[in-house]
Amino acid sequence: MNAVNMELISIVVPTHNEMGNVGELYKQICAVFSSLEGYDFELIFVDDSNDDTPKKIEQLSKNDVRVKLIRLVRSFGQVVAIAAGLKRVSGNAAIMMDADLQDPPEIIPQLIEKWKDGNKVVYVKRASSSQSFVYRFLAKNFYRILAKISQVKIPLDAGEFRLIDRTLVNFMNNLSERSRFVRGLTVWPGYKSAEVFIKRAERLSGDTKYNYRKSFGVAVDGIVSFSTVPLRLATFAGIIISLSSLLLALVYFVVWLISPDIFDAGYMSIFLLITGIGGINLFCVGVVGEYVGRVFESLQDRPLYIVDYEIGFSEEKGLGE
Repeated sequence: MNAVNMELISIVVPTHNEMGNVGELYKQICAVFSSLEGYDFELIFVDDSNDDTPKKIEQLSKNDVRVKLIRLVRSFGQVVAIAAGLKRVSGNAAIMMDADLQDPPEIIPQLIEKWKDGNKVVYVKRASSSQSFVYRFLAKNFYRILAKISQVKIPLDAGEFRLIDRTLVNFMNNLSERSRFVRGLTVWPGYKSAEVFIKRAERLSGDTKYNYRKSFGVAVDGIVSFSTVPLRLATFAGIIISLSSLLLALVYFVVWLISPDIFDAGYMSIFLLITGIGGINLFCVGVVGEYVGRVFESLQDRPLYIVDYEIGFSEEKGLGE
């Protein structure tokens, strides 16, 4: 088929110190599309590495014009890197995936097939590949808690690896919010979706960029972005504690009327009561603070990211969003 008539699929890959992976990822994607009749690809790396990863990507781009690079001035986070890549896609659909080959390129034909069946979103479901039982347990249960409290039906056990139609690319590019939970934003509009199941492999090389701190941040973004239940829980906790305190005061008062000398000094019970209520108060303030913090970030109106330079695009865009 003539290259002009081929349907273009854009692949967005955020990279941070993936020197040992980008070359093999490129080879596998080329192998996949060489057997896909009627389709071609552009591979957009969005890089914020502090090693020679961008040099490796630049070399790939010199040898293949389908490889492109957006170099950010610093690390703004994975979801922001994805946002920067989506701004520059030219395809009729975009695939977001990691560079470590835990997201296997060989399932791309399945994603495209389900997309051609009319699905605007095709997400990949997989269990966590972490060796830590605690991490796997927390990750599994986070998705289920989020599904219970979210105002949107967010797929269980699905990460960023997914295909989205051009309609959704345009939707994502028009968003003004700063805290972006991609796994929820792509299903929020309610377009028809489908799923593909995989078993994640080990990283080809390098260390995972996700740790407990970053994963916790993603979890908080997901909950705060798609649910007001924590605010309501804080309200309910305040009501329950207030009513319990009032009831306890009445009980103490009645008992004191019956037998005024029954109570000792009770310093320990007072201490535990004060610290317990204080802890709950701080927790509730923290919940409110998460929401207020996001309002504050939006009001600052800073660019979502700043581009250092770009390689492989026909024209340069601005330095940020």
